[in-house]
Amino acid sequence: MTKLDKLQQVIYERLHRRSAGIDKLDRLWEAAVLLPLVETAEGIAVLFEERAHSLRRQPGQICFPGGKVECADADFAATAVRETCEELGLQPEDIILCGELDSLVTHMGPIIHPFVGLIKDTSKISYSPSEVEQVFTVPLKELLAMEPQRCSMQLADHPGEDFPFDLVPDRMKGWRKHKEYYVYFYKYKDHVIWGLTARMLYGFLYRGRKELEAFLQADAREDMVE
Repeated sequence: MTKLDKLQQVIYERLHRRSAGIDKLDRLWEAAVLLPLVETAEGIAVLFEERAHSLRRQPGQICFPGGKVECADADFAATAVRETCEELGLQPEDIILCGELDSLVTHMGPIIHPFVGLIKDTSKISYSPSEVEQVFTVPLKELLAMEPQRCSMQLADHPGEDFPFDLVPDRMKGWRKHKEYYVYFYKYKDHVIWGLTARMLYGFLYRGRKELEAFLQADAREDMVE
């Protein structure tokens, strides 16, 4: 057996038992959220939370229920359900998961795994004022009709004081722009839905527009017949 054969065997034994993941050396962490759909007097709607104004982190911002993945969770879906139950005072059987949206690898740390689910009975919702200021719904038909405001954000980096410029003499010492990405804003009454919540909402509406509009049209025809 050659040295390369032996090396191949060593590497294979080290790697073949594990699934490839995401490098988290930059302190990335994972979270899961639920985009909840509910039935209201105005038809099918998306439910949002407004974070309590007393919270230190992002007080008053609009969000979906969710949180950090814990070791005890069986999978990301379990996190989404667990956090929704904790925040809205529900039981797992009150939620029906419909599927998973594309994961978001953010620029500030969390890797977010969003799920779409149904809350069967909103009368069971009982949230803690220390975490949630209020919950509100936006009719799905209105969200589909909206054209969200879109703005651009720039990502740049700036070397720290310990950066070894003598090793990389061509490296700029000031800010260096890397890329640009979009931020979406949905305005409904006195609420502004933006940031990662708006990005997940946009992905849901954009990718499912055809099917969602067909469902709403069929639903409206059934209501007229009744």
